[in-house]
Amino acid sequence: MNDVTVKVIVRSPPPVIWKIWSNFPESPLWDTDVRHCELNGPFQPGTQGKCVLNNGLKMALKLESVLPQESYRNSAKLLWMNLEFDHRMRRLSPNETQVIHSAKISGPLSFLYRGLMRKALTVAMTSALNNLKALAELRADAICTPRGDHAETHLHLV
Repeated sequence: MNDVTVKVIVRSPPPVIWKIWSNFPESPLWDTDVRHCELNGPFQPGTQGKCVLNNGLKMALKLESVLPQESYRNSAKLLWMNLEFDHRMRRLSPNETQVIHSAKISGPLSFLYRGLMRKALTVAMTSALNNLKALAELRADAICTPRGDHAETHLHLV
């Protein structure tokens, strides 16, 4: 059972979204709660890394599963909680994709923080998905726009 699930429909094909997801150093472009994110190896199961949140907390993470162009799951430890984040996409049409992010909270003391974490994760994940949508649509539009016809467009982060 997931504690938080957020969904968005993106006007972009899955490869554009996958490229954004799998580039961890670019995570702060769309996940504005993250200051810095890195992996210590390739984007594949077993690779570990860390994210530094804007509040200064460091979150160790590990890629648990990776299905290229479809989904990935990572686990993370934050304070006294274990977090499991699931990232999935489902193609709805050639240029439209449903993106689903979910999180599960566990650990020996998670019952103390579950309510607060659900609220915080819902806000953070909704904002991140809205930013991911904007970035993916901007990049998909750039791919479809002929050279020399680039409109001046800026990404506004929520």
